[in-house]
Amino acid sequence: MDNHRRRSRVTTHIIANFLRQGSVLHPLVTQNISLKGMLAGPQAEIRTGELGVVRIDLSPEASIEIECQVIRSDAHGVAIDFKPMDEESFFHLRNLVRYNAPDADQIDAELKIPAFED
Repeated sequence: MDNHRRRSRVTTHIIANFLRQGSVLHPLVTQNISLKGMLAGPQAEIRTGELGVVRIDLSPEASIEIECQVIRSDAHGVAIDFKPMDEESFFHLRNLVRYNAPDADQIDAELKIPAFED
């Protein structure tokens, strides 16, 4: 894990949607994801600093929905910081990250370290 990061990032290439306040939906393809955020391919319409919601549909019955803030949006990609989320979204996100991690036990060990500063 990077010294600056509190959560391991795992490589993924899944479709996520960024819902901007004002109901504009932007599809994104993730490059990596963690329990704290994600990096997706570039999307010119999404701006640094925007608040919104990331939605990842896992199946017709299960989805992840997380309030977030765009911390970087440039030609290299869109970096999104997740805000605290509900228990169901966290459960699905944790399973998604664990499934794609080279060491699923490391993901569980990271849960002992707070992800959010007070």
